[in-house]
This record gives sequence, C-alpha cells and structure tokens, in this order.
Amino acid sequence: MELNEHEHERKNKFRNCVEKYEIFFENCFERLGIAISSYPILIMSLCIVINGALMSGFILIKSENDVEVLYTPQNSQSFEDRSFLRHNYPDPTIKDFLPYQLSDFGKYAEVIILSKNRTNIKSKEYFEEFREIARFIKEAVIISENGTLKNFKDLCAVQLGKCSVFGDVVLSLQFEHDFLLDKITYPNYNQSLLSSILANSKSKNGILVSTTGVKLRFYLQNKSSSVKWELDFLTQIETLKTNYTEISYSTSDSLGKELENNTNGDIQFFSLTFTLMLTYASFACASSFIKCNNIGNRLMLGFAGILAPVLAIGSAIGFVSIIGVEFTSIVGVMPFLVVGIGIDDMFILMSGIAEAPSLTTASIEDRIKFMMKKSGVAITITSVTDLLAFTVGATSVFVSIRLFCIYTGVAVFFCYLNQLFFFCPAICLNEKRTEQKRHFLCCVKVKDDKYNSRIHQCLFSGFIPNKRDDVESDLEKYPKWFIIYGFLQPFLGKVFILLMSMAYTGFSIFGAIHQEQGLLLYNLVSEESYFHKHSHWDEHFFKSEPIIALCIKGDLNYSSLVTQNIITSVLEKAKQNQYIDPTFEINWLESYKNTTNYNSSSEEKFVKGLNLLFKKWPMFSNDIIFNKDFSRIVSAKFYLKTENIKSTNAQGSLMLHLRSLSSNAGISCFFYAPAFIFYEQYVQIWPSTLQTVGVALGVMVVVTIVFMPYPLMVFVVTMTLVSILLGIFGFMYYWGLTLSSITMIHLVMSIGFSVDFSVHICHAFLAVKTEKRDDALKKAFDLAGGPILNAAISSLLGISMLGFSKSYIFQSFGKVMFLVIVFGLFHAAFVLPLILWALFPCYSTEQSKPEHNSVSSQQYLQPDRTLEHYKSIESISSRLGLRHVSCYPNEKLSSEKNVNVPITYTVGDLEVYCYKKCRVFYAQNNRACSWDFCDCA
Repeated sequence: MELNEHEHERKNKFRNCVEKYEIFFENCFERLGIAISSYPILIMSLCIVINGALMSGFILIKSENDVEVLYTPQNSQSFEDRSFLRHNYPDPTIKDFLPYQLSDFGKYAEVIILSKNRTNIKSKEYFEEFREIARFIKEAVIISENGTLKNFKDLCAVQLGKCSVFGDVVLSLQFEHDFLLDKITYPNYNQSLLSSILANSKSKNGILVSTTGVKLRFYLQNKSSSVKWELDFLTQIETLKTNYTEISYSTSDSLGKELENNTNGDIQFFSLTFTLMLTYASFACASSFIKCNNIGNRLMLGFAGILAPVLAIGSAIGFVSIIGVEFTSIVGVMPFLVVGIGIDDMFILMSGIAEAPSLTTASIEDRIKFMMKKSGVAITITSVTDLLAFTVGATSVFVSIRLFCIYTGVAVFFCYLNQLFFFCPAICLNEKRTEQKRHFLCCVKVKDDKYNSRIHQCLFSGFIPNKRDDVESDLEKYPKWFIIYGFLQPFLGKVFILLMSMAYTGFSIFGAIHQEQGLLLYNLVSEESYFHKHSHWDEHFFKSEPIIALCIKGDLNYSSLVTQNIITSVLEKAKQNQYIDPTFEINWLESYKNTTNYNSSSEEKFVKGLNLLFKKWPMFSNDIIFNKDFSRIVSAKFYLKTENIKSTNAQGSLMLHLRSLSSNAGISCFFYAPAFIFYEQYVQIWPSTLQTVGVALGVMVVVTIVFMPYPLMVFVVTMTLVSILLGIFGFMYYWGLTLSSITMIHLVMSIGFSVDFSVHICHAFLAVKTEKRDDALKKAFDLAGGPILNAAISSLLGISMLGFSKSYIFQSFGKVMFLVIVFGLFHAAFVLPLILWALFPCYSTEQSKPEHNSVSSQQYLQPDRTLEHYKSIESISSRLGLRHVSCYPNEKLSSEKNVNVPITYTVGDLEVYCYKKCRVFYAQNNRACSWDFCDCA
C-alpha cells in the first residue's frame, strides 16, 4: 500500500510539473494571439513589406554548377593528393603529353562512334568514316582569338611533337589492314591499350575478332581559348552527317552546362505544382458547399495559407543571396518542400480555430487565443524540428547538401514566421468578416431571407458557425471518418494494420541491406541531353579501366636498393588486389634499370643517367621532379591499371585498399587517379549519412522533449522516425535510387518532414481529456486526422508533377518525397494511433476518482481556502479540459451544470484528496466552454 501511494505521489508531481510547463508555453502563445487579434492589418502589412524587401536580394544571386565541387566531399584525401600533384608537377599538356599524367580529367572533346546496327565494324567503309569524323573535328571547329583563327592543332595537347588524340591508333591504315586480316593483338596493340578504346570488343586467343565502335578523345591545352573551342565543337558537331555510324559527343564542361540548362527547363513545374496545391488547399479549407454557408466558408483562407510559404521561399532566396551563399540547381526542389510544410501548418492552425468556442459565445480575441494556445505549440514543434534538421545538414562535407540545407532551413524559418504574422492575421480578419456576417467572396453583408429562392440562398445566405462540423469541408470530414470507422476501431482493421506493418518492416530491412551507394553523373541531366546519351553509351559499351598513379613524396635516395625494393613491394602488393590488372605497369625505374645508362653507384650518377633515359623515352620526363639544382629526385610517379570495375562499392573498396598499402609502405607515398575525386563519395556517403541523420534524429528527440515532455511520447515519436527512415532507405532500393549526396539531401529533409505528422497525432492524444481509450482514439484522430490527411494529399498532388520532369534531381526528389509522405501518413494515420491507443493508460492525464476505502480519513482534511483557490484553478482546468471563466469575460452562456471534481493537495508530508464542487458553463450550442467555483461548495 505504501509503495502504491509513493508511486501515485511521484506520478502526480510529474503531471503537475508537466502541466505548469505546458501552461507556460500556452500562455506565451495566448499573449501573441492577443497582439495579433488587436492589430491584424498592421502585423500583416509589416510582414508583407519585410518579405518584399528581402526578395530584392534576387538581384545578387550567384550560382554554382561545378559537379566536382557540389557532389564530391570537400577537403577529402583525394583533394589533398591532387593539390600536391598540381603544385609540384608541371602541366603535361605542353610537352610530351600522355593522358594518364593528368591530375584531373583535363580539357577535351570526346566522340563515340558506333555502327548503326551495332554490328561488327570489320569493313573499310567504317574506318573511312572514322577518319572523316576525326578530320572534321580537327579542321571544321575554328575559333577566333585576337583576330587569329585557330583550330584543334593550335590548341591541342602535344604528344611526341603531334596532337594527342586518345584512340587515334584505330584511325591508322595499319590498324585497318591488320583488323581486316585478324592480326590485331588484344588488349595491347603496338604499345596502345585497346580495351578502353573499342566498344563491345571481343577477342579469341589474344586476337581481336569484333568490335562495334570506337571512342576518340581530343585533348586540349589548359587555356581559356580551349573553353571557346569546346563550345564551338558542340555547335559544329551537330551539323555532322554520317552514313554508316551514329555518334555521341561531350566536352570536359558538358556536365556543368547541361545541369544548369536542365534545371532551368523544369521551372514550368513550379507553376503547375503551386496551382494544384493551391486549388486543393482552397477547397479543403472551404466549408461544405452542401450547407450553402457563405458566411462561414473559409475558401479564401486557403489562398492566404499558400501565399505564406510562397512569400517565405522568395524572401529566403533573396536573404541567402544577400549574405553571399551561392545558388545551385538542387535548391530548385526546395519550394516543393517548403510549400508542403506550409500547408501542413495551415491546416493545423485552421483546425485550432475550428475547435475554438463559437463566435456566438466568445470574442474574436478569445478564439485567436484558443487557436494559438492549441495550434501554436504544434506548428512550433514541427518548424523547429525541420529547421534544426537542415541546420545539421548544413554541416555536411558535401557542398550541395550544405547549400540546399542553408536555403531550405532559412525558408522553413521564414515560413514559420509568415504563418504567425501573415496567416494568423488573415485568420483574424476572416473572423471579423464572419462576425459581421459578410460574404466570403465579395465581403458584402449577407441577409438570410428564407423567402428567397433556393439558388439565391445557396449563393448569398449563410450563418455564423456554431461547431467544428459547420466549417469543416467534405475533404476534412469523410476521409478521417473512413479511417476511424474502417480501420482504427474495428478489430479486423487493427489486424490488417498489424500485418501491413510487419510486411513494411520486412521489405524495408531487405532493401536497406542491399542498398547501393554512389551517383551516376549522367543521371543528373535530362535523358534528352546529348551528355546523357554520350555517358550512357560510355557506361554500356566501353570498359572502365582507369590508370592509377603511385606518387612518391620526399627526398629519397633512389639509387639505393632499399628504396627501390620498397617501391617494387608496394606495386606488387597493389597488383594482388582483385581489381588491379597484374599485367600492366608503367615504371620508369624498371625501364631505366634495363638500359646501359643505369648507374646506381651514387645518387648523382643515378640522376645523370636519367637524362639519357629521357632522350630515349621523353614521356617519362613528366613523371619525375628534381630539386632546384637537378641533383636529387624529390618526387616520382609509377602507374598501374585497374580491371573493368563499374560497381561503386568495388571502386570505393579499391581506393581504400590502396590507401592502406601506401600508409604502411615505409615511405611517404599515395595512390591517386582523377576518378578518386568521385570515388570519395562512395566511401564517405554512408558514414556521412549515418552521422548527419543520427545527429538530426538526436536533435529531433531533444526538441520533442522540450515541447512535449512526456518520456513515453518522446520514445514513440523516436521509434516512428526510425521506422520511417528505415522504410525510405529500404524502398529507395526497389525504386532504383542509390545512396548519394542527392538522396542524402532527401533523407535529411525527410527527418524534419516525417516528424510533423507524428508530433501532430501525439499532441492530439495528449490534448484529449477522457478516461476511455476508445474515446481518446476517436477524438484525437478527429482533431488531427483532417489536417494530416489534407496536408499529405495536397503535397502528393504537388509532387505528382515531378513525375513529368526531365531532371534526375527533381525525379529523385519526387520519389523520395512520395515515400516520405506515404510512410509518414501510414504511421501517423494507422500505426501510431493504434500504438497510442494501446499505451493510453500509461500516459493519460485523466485520473480515476480515488476510492474512499483506499484513503485514510485524514486525507480529506480541508486546507486553507485561499491556498485552495489558487491551487485548484490549474488542476481543475486540466481535469475538465476547459479554461476558467475569467479567461472569457465576454462569453455568452446558455446553461450551467454542477459537478464534483477530485483535486490533490499536499498537507505536510501527505498527499490528500478532496472533491470540489464546480459549475460547468454551456454555450448556446450545448457545448461546454468554461467553468467556475460553485458558491454552494
């Protein structure tokens, strides 16, 4: 008995603490409601002016479209290694150029030439057309610089005194002759590697037997004029006509240019999306047209509700541009997200005003205070969680994620402010219109004349709403009733939800386990883009065998056998990797040792002999760096080649393995290839995602605790978020979406967006005052179900337009957003209500009346009446779910009823009960609206 009393005392103290905490926040929003109801026009006008001023920042907007900067992790090991190469090694395009010596992909124009029917090119006609295409590129692409005409030979990278064209071995008459006679050795032919040049190449016994095409890459020097040549190349190549082949083409800058053009082409979807969402939101806000209530109709509030986030989007872009943050194409999906969040907040606020006491019994100020108290906390929780999620995302190592999160976080913050200082004043003005009985469209006063025709009554009659049902639209009422009576209350409905949850979890876990990482760059552009076609051909018809450099750093004695053995050991260990070709190696040291000029008796003689090596093999001159007096080697490069690896997991694994070898080599060295810059995302995206999502999830929990300090509710919300994230991870696999910097943005976004629905339904369960769990289920979903369903449906309508987009960024956003909304709605409308229904006794704030035989007689001692009066108001208000009559001085009452309310006091060290007789006041619609102490107590 003593243990039960102690436990009961502990629970009561916690409840009292939570009630005071909640009342503090409610009072803050009530005071804000008083200010809004007193000066709605002034507050709205200031809000519009401030938004307009911030939008002026559009004139300062700058964009960033460099794919390498945006979609690869910054300050990675690859960036550091490339910086070392650029700083210490000369530009190889000037003299003795070989493509594998580049520290990046260089400047180039590339064409892929395939036979039209993808047949073997074993015919003279194909080779003649290959040479004609190459001749066209070299001669027809001409630019003017300082009055001088320049073509490819004036700008090309120089290799052994001639222009460097990767794949030009195929253009020779000797190759044509040998191929027709089946004499081409494969994969090496005359010191040229054919596996990366020929399309769909097949060999037999080391002899090439068939291929369907060829890849030619025309390398340029690193000059500004090369950029102009690339642009003219794109213009001229479109005019080229072929007879036997098809071509695709691209340049070194094609991806960035096409990415910018691609996103700009999808601007049309913004207007279509906003039109759909605006139309639905307006009709969802409108009262049922069957009732012909032209006074209580809230259609125009739907327009104001959409305008609030639209203003926030414009002001956010302007503000962020003013502070110097660059705009990027992926930020283009931000408006779809912010409008969805804004619509969610709009429906929550309108649900709050619909739940307030009627204008027939309460003033406008009382109704606005009620709305702010009930809904202000709810939209604050969701807005703060969204904002903090994007704040965490802004710390990502991926620039694209940082930029997106900065723009979106600011937009979410401005959207929240606009809801408070633009939409809430709009609600207040709508209340004044309703109180004055003015028409919802033309604002003329409505005269209810029952003798007018039915058509006249439908168009011009109306009444002041008395209850929630009078203002709810059919889109708010019937969908939630269908869920309540079709799924949540019936036993079979609960069983169905349980089975669906189990299936959802199973599929999610399987998909998450098999999820792949990485981003195919050509997916960033439209499928109609020339770059997409070229990259798709390159991916499917050619092997990917990048050459990897082993770069030795530091002042070493290369004539020493110890140094030479260490270098050889590192190279041999690297060749043991399954993804490294053991037959390929470019090694100047071994070539030097096989010459008669090799002398290792001293470092000076060793270096002197190298000069003779350069005369025989000048291409090695770009692989060795000497000190200032050319007496010692300070850095050198050696080369290996990979097998055909296209799996992103394999590419990332190879890079990490090679780095492990170099770190344990015993000398300062590193492995590097230009492709490593992009491989970085494959090894960093998963830990970066886990870190960002994990921190954001932790922040969500903290915010939920601050605004909803119920441990059980915090746990439920957290588990719901984890379940939704698991579903998004898993079902991305079924939809063909890999884990990349782009989808990581969507995952960060989904954390904030997913918590909205969950918090709303939990807040609704806490708000209902009942001792019966079935009543709690029905009342809570009746309160929050409509806003949740309508916010989800309007957002789904908006993102449906993204299915017609040509941009991978928009398409992937639409797919992930669809998963977020559907899974969030599934949890909030089906799973979460049943969990809260099952756990109702664990968190219900309604206490059963204490039995007389369980409380000693001294527990009915009456404390001091003054103390009793002040301590009772909060407790009784909480128990009755009503405010004290002093909160509504202008309330119009119709009847009252006396009730006995159990309240708890502390007398000395004892927790005591007593019953307090109170009066509950009813409005004209027989709805309980307030209470007061009964004088006959």
